[in-house]
Amino acid sequence: AETKKHALQDYQKTDAVRLVTPPDVSYMSKGRKMSVKILYITKNPFGEIFGFGKRLLHIKITLPKVYLYVYCPSDFMRECIIGNGLNYKGKRSVTKGGVQCQLWNSKMPHEHNFLPQRHKHRDLRENLCRNPDNTTTGPWCFTTDPKIRHQDCSIPQCSEVECMTCNGESYRGPMDHTESGRECQRWDLEEPHKHLFHPKRYPDKGLKDNYCRNPDGRQRPWCFTTDPSTPWEYCNIKQCDSDNGGDIDNTTTCFRGRGEGYRGTVGITPEGVTCQRWDAQFPHRHSYAPQNYRCKDLRENYCRNPNGHHLPWCFTTDPNVPVAFCTNIPRCGVAPPEHEECYTGIGDTYNGKRAKTRSGIPCAPWKDHSESNERDVNLLMAEQAGNFCRNPDKDKHGPWCYTNSSSIPWDYCSLKPYEGTKTSCFVHKQVRIVGGGPMRHCLMSLGLFRSTHWCGGSLVREEWVLTDRQCFSSCVPDISEYRVWLGISHLNESGENDFHRQERRISHVICGPEGSSLALLRLTQPALPRECVRIIQLPVADCSIQEDTICSVYGWGETKGTGHEGTLKRVNLPIVSNERCQQLHKGAIPITSSKLCAGGRKDEGVCEKDYGGPLVCQESNSKVIVGVSINGRGCARHNRPAIFLNVAFYTGWIHKVFKNYPNSEINN
Repeated sequence: AETKKHALQDYQKTDAVRLVTPPDVSYMSKGRKMSVKILYITKNPFGEIFGFGKRLLHIKITLPKVYLYVYCPSDFMRECIIGNGLNYKGKRSVTKGGVQCQLWNSKMPHEHNFLPQRHKHRDLRENLCRNPDNTTTGPWCFTTDPKIRHQDCSIPQCSEVECMTCNGESYRGPMDHTESGRECQRWDLEEPHKHLFHPKRYPDKGLKDNYCRNPDGRQRPWCFTTDPSTPWEYCNIKQCDSDNGGDIDNTTTCFRGRGEGYRGTVGITPEGVTCQRWDAQFPHRHSYAPQNYRCKDLRENYCRNPNGHHLPWCFTTDPNVPVAFCTNIPRCGVAPPEHEECYTGIGDTYNGKRAKTRSGIPCAPWKDHSESNERDVNLLMAEQAGNFCRNPDKDKHGPWCYTNSSSIPWDYCSLKPYEGTKTSCFVHKQVRIVGGGPMRHCLMSLGLFRSTHWCGGSLVREEWVLTDRQCFSSCVPDISEYRVWLGISHLNESGENDFHRQERRISHVICGPEGSSLALLRLTQPALPRECVRIIQLPVADCSIQEDTICSVYGWGETKGTGHEGTLKRVNLPIVSNERCQQLHKGAIPITSSKLCAGGRKDEGVCEKDYGGPLVCQESNSKVIVGVSINGRGCARHNRPAIFLNVAFYTGWIHKVFKNYPNSEINN
């Protein structure tokens, strides 16, 4: 059953009417025959509405220049009917034969009993077409022709006023009931159902009043209903006789915009995984069957965009990867700019017009996310920023923006710092520790497996692992190939070692800022605290470690014959200043503030299969991870300190990911 409606549910906004009031003015408005609801809209929302009714509307305005918008009852605005038109209150007064209607309060030329005073709730005004006897043929009237007593008015069904093409994404007709007859909920309300499809967020989707629309590429127009037990239903809209699929500009070798018109034959993801056929339901079940989306060209297993996502995509044949964006398809007409837009410093003064993330997703307006983070509101004027890339929180890694993507809620922008930081493009290598002794404890490191032990990592929160991005082939790897083992000290032992071991799959790989070579892995399930499974503490942002401080690196990597194969080892290394490290490497590797160095003694250092593991220092009574081992040049060479990513330099980014990154997939 339907609950009590919101006051606006039965009204439509009249865009053609706007009243501008001077200050301290009271309005008295009398309506003889229909009720009108007036709302006010102002940036400084104060004022008082004392009441409104069918005969009297009294509004007291206490602010200067308040804009008033008029909302009229839907039944009076609608010039089409739902069902048999019992509630039709439109202005038609001519029958289907073109004969003028007789006044309802008149008995000339035809005697009748449908007088307004006897049927007060049927709105028998003037000579307007009505359906007071609930006849199945719809609204009618007595005629002014003595030879024709009455005739129906042939008022069209709302579902037939405007037809739809394709799946109805461009439908802008007046239908406001579902195919089962339920009334649609207004798009600008969240009663009784909460949702994200607000008109201001999707201004190009025609989300006006409570009309049926298709803002997300479903099979046909739909709406939320006013029935609390039925969130949404499809609407019954007539298909156009000549349906050419709309005016989409089809392409075959590249895509434009969001790629909804891409009709090429790419059927493989950027990672080399074959796409699942659209007419198949294995390994992933879905609703995008070709027969339901006839104009979307869902042939074979080709990348398409039937639902208006940011890029062409496909389901994959990997059971662990449901959906992948086809970023391997180029955009049409994208040529390198004459000069690449960049920013200085950390980009907190950047005021350019870049509005795209580094992954190509358009930025969302800041005002749409103004309540998601208090600091954003305090530091950024949303009205001025639009959807341009900005750095309101002084993120040291540069300008960023929110998106409307459920899988990537925010990301850094496709901008480069003025200094010209190079983008990492490494092939992962196997990694390890030379000259280390066996450890009896297994707290500081974990193993990343790809059929065999592959890399190290550190548990920095119950569900987050910090590691080296070079352990993966790209930022969107086939994560089904990887497992994370926690709580192990011996790779090949069973028994007691198995008791501590926890195995987890990876749900997300989030690459760090440009040039960082960092990656955060989100686990499908949080790790459980055990004797050998502990969270390592992150350092204070931008802290520094004094030179010659002895810290420890952990791992199971290559030992070069120094012993303890397959055993978690620890080796103590002294911190080396960046300046001295640069000298020892003879300038071959730039050692910036985003890196730190340790070691330099022969046969003691990081080697294959150690990469991604932690460099841990003792501060007071606590241990913190200060570095992540990355691929250097050689293993444990004399006077060649190992190079680590400086975790303190990236602490802000890590916490931002913790706070903002959701555990969600593309909504099918």
